[in-house]
Amino acid sequence: MEQALNAGKNGTCLSGSSSAPITMKRNALLPLVAIASVGILSGCASSSRQTAAIYHPETEARVRVYWGATTEFFFNTNCIPKRNAKRITVSQPGLSSLTNKTVGMPVPPDAYRYFHEYIVPAEQPLTVRARIVSVTEMGNWEYVKKFQQEASTFVPQHGHDYEIVVKPIEGRSQIFARELVTSDTEVSAKQFDIPPARSCE
Repeated sequence: MEQALNAGKNGTCLSGSSSAPITMKRNALLPLVAIASVGILSGCASSSRQTAAIYHPETEARVRVYWGATTEFFFNTNCIPKRNAKRITVSQPGLSSLTNKTVGMPVPPDAYRYFHEYIVPAEQPLTVRARIVSVTEMGNWEYVKKFQQEASTFVPQHGHDYEIVVKPIEGRSQIFARELVTSDTEVSAKQFDIPPARSCE
């Protein structure tokens, strides 16, 4: 676990939910970052910088997390612990997240522009929790909407590469997962089902 946490820090580029909108005067609003739409995020990936993380494909996997939501990893659990959780925040809105950090994952042609990559332990459950908060400006007012927080879980396989993207769908922060497939000539991504994760009993 210590290795996973260290890798996460090197690779960097809540509970409860409310879907009710909040409207307030712009001058009274605490600093918030607007969530860009998927269309704005799409396109060629921006330039990246390689981190010092060392990847061991015989025991580890790599995961790319696209920018746009506050996203957390919970290690070696297929549910969300109520206390003493071993977790890291792997993505959150803000200008610092607009600098890609990579651990050397291949990039498919349909990659979104901004992301962070992580090295994680393989053959043990990895649970992902995410929430999107959007801010829309209308004159002197700002309209804030919190999408329902969601969590999903899967077991990364050693030597494999994965991607996580969170999209606002019907009031929810829906989590999608893809596995990268690399051939001699191209890199492609295949979406796979990632089941929901519940709170641990």
